[in-house]
Amino acid sequence: MIFSRRNRWLGPAMIVVSALGFGSMALFAHIAYADRVNTLSLLAWRFILASGVMTPLLLARRMPLPRGRTLFGLICLGAIYAAVAWAYFAALHFASSGMVALLVYTYPVVVTILGAALGLDRFGRAELCALLACGAGLALLLGHSVHSGSPLGIVLALLAGLLYAVYILASSRFSRNVDPLGASWVVLTTAGIMHALCACATDPSWPASAQGWAALIALSVFCSALAVAAFLVGLRHVGPTMASVLSTLEPVVTVTLGIGFLGESLGLTSLAGSLMVLGAVIGLALSRGRATVAQAA
Repeated sequence: MIFSRRNRWLGPAMIVVSALGFGSMALFAHIAYADRVNTLSLLAWRFILASGVMTPLLLARRMPLPRGRTLFGLICLGAIYAAVAWAYFAALHFASSGMVALLVYTYPVVVTILGAALGLDRFGRAELCALLACGAGLALLLGHSVHSGSPLGIVLALLAGLLYAVYILASSRFSRNVDPLGASWVVLTTAGIMHALCACATDPSWPASAQGWAALIALSVFCSALAVAAFLVGLRHVGPTMASVLSTLEPVVTVTLGIGFLGESLGLTSLAGSLMVLGAVIGLALSRGRATVAQAA
């Protein structure tokens, strides 16, 4: 039973913790960037430290790692996730953290479109409405930014959302029969190794002060290891629909932190566009949830 008296609040609380972690990534990234850490080095430190944090937990549980084709598939997922992370954190150099987060969060609609195109999912009236609302919201959201000289940041953010949609569709196949923590460890470790190799081959850097190291540790522990674990725990208690709805807190957290700590702003037109994007995501998730309940009945 998903909602019992004992765990009624545990699942939603874990999803909120996860959203706070993922939503604060941009803030800590900006702190690390200000401390002379480049993008590839930041990502290498983030994933390697996160993998190191998760390793004792896996050893304590004596969890066997996947093998064969499953392991190969998870390594491929790690490569895709590494590309997602690079596009997201690179976009922060060219666009505000709020804009990047809102653009990346178009991925639920992209997942629906790609799933339908590949014959993995349906595409009906609810999906069409979500697509139109998301498109209109993006038009409003990007209208001001395109003229403000940040097209590269927009392209990178949209690329991150597209790649994350591919990651989600691929993970539904390769991680289906694998323990979520074990699968996450393989993905994080693969991404860490890839970014470490790229950083060493270019221009590796590390923080110049304790503040920079604190930002990297926060990215690794709070925004990666804890956020991933909290989401997996919450997902098992509330289910995918409620988890996706609660996860809309992520871009809200990013925008709020950007305005509060990074001096960013969001105009009325951009605010209206962002609300349309988030509304499309929430509406699609709730529609899918009602359809699932109806089919089960």
